[in-house]
This record gives sequence, structure tokens and C-alpha cells, in this order.
Amino acid sequence: MRRPASASPREAHALLHLDQLPGVGPRRIRALIESFGTAEGALSAPTRHFREVAGPAAATARGDREVGRVVDDALALAGRLGMRVLTWSETAYPQSLFRLDDPPPVLFLRGRTELLGEGGVSVVGSRRGTARGKDLARRLGRALGRAGVPVVSGMALGVDGAAHRGALEVGGATVAVVGRGADAAYPSSHRRLFEEILRHGLVVSEFLPGTPPLPHHFPRRNRIMAALSESVVVVEAGPRSGALITVEHALDLGRDVWAVPGPIDTRACDGSNRLLADGALPLVSIERFVDEVGGPAAGAGAPADAPATDGTGGGEQSEETRSRLAEPERRLLSSLDAGPLHVDDLAAAAGLDVPVALALLVRLELDGAVEQMPGFHFRAA
Repeated sequence: MRRPASASPREAHALLHLDQLPGVGPRRIRALIESFGTAEGALSAPTRHFREVAGPAAATARGDREVGRVVDDALALAGRLGMRVLTWSETAYPQSLFRLDDPPPVLFLRGRTELLGEGGVSVVGSRRGTARGKDLARRLGRALGRAGVPVVSGMALGVDGAAHRGALEVGGATVAVVGRGADAAYPSSHRRLFEEILRHGLVVSEFLPGTPPLPHHFPRRNRIMAALSESVVVVEAGPRSGALITVEHALDLGRDVWAVPGPIDTRACDGSNRLLADGALPLVSIERFVDEVGGPAAGAGAPADAPATDGTGGGEQSEETRSRLAEPERRLLSSLDAGPLHVDDLAAAAGLDVPVALALLVRLELDGAVEQMPGFHFRAA
């Protein structure tokens, strides 16, 4: 889609007016612009021609003064809160959004608006993330923040919130794409996080200020997250997680998709493990991942982020340590007694599928039992 020509305040008001009409969304607005040149032109077009493109319900509601009042009130609230109203006609509007089939005609921005064009990494996952998942998301956010890579997420409970917090803890940049108006936090328990992002990061919404967090808003915001990012990381995702919607958009846009292998008996990791089986890139080292997407993660290996070890200082794992492990993990460790091996060879020696072996090796790495070497080779810690 080409960038539309007009960027006047009246055009912004007209775009928002169209967006409030029944049956009209970004795709229909795009069709209206292609037919009538501008949003203002669409609003003033003959009813018969407007109905042909927008539909009868939108044609009937087009002249409703209440629609204009809703837009006026929302723009007044945006002004009081210091929001920037950015239309797709302006040069600051990210070009990457035009690669979507349905780019948002208007964005409402609060915070450091310069972050909008910097790209970044989307870190997504389950709202009901496990303690392991949230810890990994926080550590990943910290490492990306140290490396100067913006963390993009949806400010939801679980993985999203942990990733935002990790970036903020080290003074890094973070972008929250929200599924409601940018005037208030959702969920309400994230009010303090929301305020911190307003001070040090950026909040992005395509919805009018005052718009409530309706269920169908969240899949819509996921496409924006994918388009604003260079890569997407799924930390943890169940079989029906909304994070998988972000992945679908990322694949359509040609973005790299990474997934963190998880325990095969944990439902919270069913979706992310399936992504690995389908060809997603395995994220098995935070430091190496950050090196690849954004340069060295300064301090990423600091003690606060390092996995705990059993204090053996290297060499073979103790029998006591191995006795606490499940049988597949013990087979993997036994295979490493002779020295480092590639994950394919380890999986074959332990009688496991490669994705399963990777998931178990990541768990062992987090527990300090194994270390990963370049080229997906592993050795006993």
C-alpha cells in the first residue's frame, strides 16, 4: 500500500470517523481511500457510491452526529494526555506497517515516540506463564535492553509484563502495543508498569482513547507488534495462545520466529514446542540470541541473569544430581560423559526426537547441568 497523500487534522478526524462506522475497519477504510482519494472525500461522497464500497449500515450511520461527537471527545482526551495522533499519511508512520493487509490508519502514541521507528524484538507468550517462563522473559528483556534493542510486547499478564519489566530494569527501551485506548492501563494490575513505560518507553494503540479492552482487539494489536519488530520470540505458549497469532503475522511479513524449548509435559509449552517442530529457530542461549539480533549483550552474563549451578565447578555431574532427574535427562547426561556432542547425536544416543532433546537440554542448561557450545553442541557442566 502506498502512503496516502493527505496529513491534515481534518483528514485524521475523517479517518477516525470512518473507523467508527459499523462494518468499517482498516481494510474497508483502505478501499474507501482508493475509491475517493481521501477520508474526507469518502465522507462527502454521494450516498449511493459510498454504500457500494462501505456497505448499507455504514452509509446509514455516516451522517450520525453522535459518531462525530465520539471522535471529538476522544481527540480532546488525547490532547489532555499529551498523546501524539499519527496518521498513515505522515512520514513518521512506520513503513513496515504498510506491509500489512490492514495497516491501522491512525496510531495514538504516548511516551518516547522516537522508538516507533527503531524496530526491535517482540517477546510474547502466555498470560498464564509459568515461573520459569516469566523469569526467562525478564532475563531476555534485560539482555535486549542492555544491547540497545527495544523490547516490543503487549503489556499482558505473564510473559509480556515480565519482558517489559526486564528491559526497564536496565534502562532499556520498550514498546507496549495495547488492545484498548492508550489512556489507561490494562490489566489494571499493570498500572504501575504502564506508568513506567509512559516515562521510559512508548505506548501504542490504534484505538480511540477511552475504548475498552474488548476481546477482538487483542488479535488486532498482535499484527502491529509483528510489523514493528525485526524478530519475534515465543517464550512460552499453550496450544491456543494469542502469541501464536503474532507468529502468523510475523511469518506473513517474513520476520524470523524464535521459540524457547520447554518441558514436553507442560501444557504451557505445547504451542511453543510445536513451533520448533514446524521449523521455528530454537532460542537456547539468551546471550547468543542477543548477539545475533542486536550486537553484544553487555553484561548479559552477570550473576543476576546467570543460571544457577550445583557448585561442582565443572566436570562430571554427581550421582546425587543425576538421581534427581527424569530418565530421559539422565540418558542425555550419560551420553555427554565422553565429551561434547551435537544435539542430533545426543538425541539419537538417548533415543529421543531432536525437539524433545533440545527442550530437555535447555532445562538442564538452566539448571546448570550442561553448557551449550557453538553449533548446537553440548557438554556436561
